[in-house]
Formats: sequence, C-alpha cells, structure tokens
Amino acid sequence: MLRLILFVLLVLMAFPPVLSAKSLILVTLDTPPQTYLENGKPTGFLVEIVSKAATRAGYTPDIRIVPWKRALTMAKKGTADAVFNAGFNEKRNKYLRYPETVLITEKVVALRRVGTDTYFSDDFEGSEKYIGGIGRGFYYGEKVDSALKNNDFKRIEEVPNIDLNVKKLLLGRIDFFFADYYPALSFLNDNDLLGKIEAILDPKTGLPLVYSMSDTYLAFSRKKDSEAFEKVSSELKKMKKEGEYKEIMLKYIPVHDGF
Repeated sequence: MLRLILFVLLVLMAFPPVLSAKSLILVTLDTPPQTYLENGKPTGFLVEIVSKAATRAGYTPDIRIVPWKRALTMAKKGTADAVFNAGFNEKRNKYLRYPETVLITEKVVALRRVGTDTYFSDDFEGSEKYIGGIGRGFYYGEKVDSALKNNDFKRIEEVPNIDLNVKKLLLGRIDFFFADYYPALSFLNDNDLLGKIEAILDPKTGLPLVYSMSDTYLAFSRKKDSEAFEKVSSELKKMKKEGEYKEIMLKYIPVHDGF
C-alpha cells in the first residue's frame, strides 16, 4: 500500500503542469457558425480557436454560451476570465483588456442570385435600382445604416430571419439582401445554396464586396491579473501567423480564398 502511495506521489510530481492547469471561464454569445451549442456543448470555429489558444497557453478552457448582456456582466464583475467576439468601445475598455490581435473581423456583404448582374459599389453608387432585404432589428454597421436612412435603394423590405430573405431572393421578390458574411455563408453551405446565391463581388479583386466591417476580440476581465491575458493573446497571435487559425475556420465554412 505504501509503495502505491509513493508511486502516485511520484506521478503527481512528474506531471505538475498538466494536473494543475488553471481553468479559464470564457464566455460568449450564440452566433453560428462562430459560436453555438450542439447537443448542449459549445462548438463553432471561434469556440475551437479560443479553446486551442487557451490550451496552448497552459490553461483549461471552460467555455460558456450565455446571453450577451450576461457575458459582458460576468467579465465586468470578474466571474468570467474573458469574453470573446467583443467589439471595442471606450466603455468596455474600462473593464476589459483588449489585445492587439483581432479575433475576427465581421463583414457585411450583399447577396444576390447567381447569374444576375445586381451590383452597386461600396459607397452605394447604383443602389437606387434595386429592392433589398434586411433582417428586422439587425444592425449592419454605420455605412449601411446611413444608406438605409437616406433611402439609397429603390425599396427595402424587412424580415425576421435570413431564411425568409433567401426565399424572397430566390423567388425574385428582392434583388439582394444584406448579411453578416460568416453566418450567411454557413447558412448557404448547410442548405446547399452556394450554387444559387452568391455575394456581390468586387470587380477589381473578385472577392466579396464589403459594405461594412467591425473587429471583435478575445478580451480579458480587468478584475483578473494580466498573466492569462498575455499568454493566451500571444498564442492566438501565433495561431494566426502559423495558419492554424485559418485551418480551423475552414473546417466549418468554405471561406473565399484571400478574404
């Protein structure tokens, strides 16, 4: 019995980093395909990327998907170590540490039927000819919001979700609809619609034309010490440089090459 106890103690001494890895509570909201629950378990490409960065830094990630307001409150109070997919503003900067490395850049694109010539520039030149669709209550960034308020389009129709925008587009009732690139691409891919619907492309680059964009981050609570912030942020930066970030993303959605 004494030998067994001594053996266990030797094993514990031999592998202290593994057995004593500190857990990090990392919170976010439900935004497929970046973050969502599958059979009650957090998944999505940002969930996997953030988990890998934390693990590489020597921590055990405890990722929780909660309502966004609660996620921010948890980070503010220090009941969560970090919150991810968080945009920067001065109010949040008072209680969150933001790294240099962007976690993801959210990009608003306009989707049209394949084979149509629907096109307007990123400053909305030519948009007055088209009927567009938007999601009710969605915010598409300052540029798009300004164009909507200025009535730069022939007509804009609101619907509660992307599914209805897709159906109206395929029926020819609208010429395009605005959407966040990653969730829209995931929806089209999951429903075998990539051959029927495409983003309006930039004629110079051949890539989707971006009408608005905003950066989001893996931001750490200022209630916690800065060690985890520095280590995890460093690993995330390395993952982007080494290509592991892009490899994980491509497991979930077929992102345009170079976009």
